[in-house]
Amino acid sequence: MSLELALWMLPGLVIGLTVHEFAHAWSASLLGDDFARRQGRVSLNPLRHLSPLGTLAIFVLPFGWGKPVLVNIYNFKHPRWDYLLSSLAGPAANVIVMGLCTAAMQWTRYSFRFGAEGALTMGRAHELVRFIAIINVVLATLNLIPIPPLDGSKIWACIVPGMKPVQRPRTMWLFLILLFGLMYTKSLDTTIEFSVGHAMSLFPKSEAQAFADRFREGVADLTAGQWAAAEARFSEALAINPQSHECLAARAVARGGQHNWQGALEDMNEAIALDGDPGYYANRALVLRTLGRTAEAKADEAKAGSLREATE
Repeated sequence: MSLELALWMLPGLVIGLTVHEFAHAWSASLLGDDFARRQGRVSLNPLRHLSPLGTLAIFVLPFGWGKPVLVNIYNFKHPRWDYLLSSLAGPAANVIVMGLCTAAMQWTRYSFRFGAEGALTMGRAHELVRFIAIINVVLATLNLIPIPPLDGSKIWACIVPGMKPVQRPRTMWLFLILLFGLMYTKSLDTTIEFSVGHAMSLFPKSEAQAFADRFREGVADLTAGQWAAAEARFSEALAINPQSHECLAARAVARGGQHNWQGALEDMNEAIALDGDPGYYANRALVLRTLGRTAEAKADEAKAGSLREATE
């Protein structure tokens, strides 16, 4: 895993593990077992829940872990039912975080309404919240798998008759080896991708992503010589971000392919007003020559040449 990806995932891991373990401790305390509270685990302070090794693992492995919350089921009034509820509390907390992130993405999606610098900031904020949501979905999904020490081994043991909700510590290493083996061989990928895919279908798409999708589709149509389709895609992209000089220049090409030279000229004028790229001057010169405006075309060609010399 790259360092950049690990750093993007770290906030989600810290938040996800913290609320997950807090939910276990808090629910157990409400249900009558005060053991976790006396250990200081009914807290949203990440330092009380994170495992140093589990946190560092994110820089090597595609996942991490926190310090498990210990409970004494004999303190519960209804041991099996209360143990089930306290075990479900962790994954449920991760689902709640995912829901809150989805709401936050609804706000951060409007990146281009905040100017050039604001768009970059809001775009990064949207991606960060999206990463946090995805990681919480992964944590919730993994913890429903019935392999110790995951919560699923406790949840399903409380539901399926005959299963024991408590595993012996000396056998735990065998299950850990099994879990690492499943992760290493990507045997759990189908399950995780199913959950993440369905969750992502609920995530609001950012303006930046919508713009990138339309622009990419326009470029594909342009390459294929589908001029009208390309113009339509670039127009959709410009409706999202009217300040994209690259998109204006690309639409000018699509309009030129349909012999709409006046429309192409208007796009190139706007692109140059936003960014004086020498290539834009050269392209506008071609349009001007087609329109028979030779003197203006020569001026643009000279401008393009001088700008290129200045950058060499």
